[in-house]
Amino acid sequence: MVDKLTEAKEKLLSTEYPRWRNLLSCTILVLLATGMVSGWWYAYYTDSDIECHKGILYFSAVWLAVQWVVIGYLYRYQNIPAFARDAIKVLIMLGNVWFGLFIYSLQSCAQ
Repeated sequence: MVDKLTEAKEKLLSTEYPRWRNLLSCTILVLLATGMVSGWWYAYYTDSDIECHKGILYFSAVWLAVQWVVIGYLYRYQNIPAFARDAIKVLIMLGNVWFGLFIYSLQSCAQ
């Protein structure tokens, strides 16, 4: 029992992460985050009924920049433990889901 707990602790605190897997996961995160914000920008610039949400357009630019910085940190530094690296990735993905739900639940300005 103690051996299994020690093994689980070592896996969670491990900082060994293959370079190809790091590159692949960071690339996927960048594409997902950029895709979500790009979808909002496309909707904003192609639909004239949502021009009153300009503040959210600026917020989305900051949102994307912060995500890129965090993903860049994940890519650059190898000393992040596995549990923290995985938690950050899940938070980025869940944050984008909530951002998308918020963005696409906005009412048009004409209503």
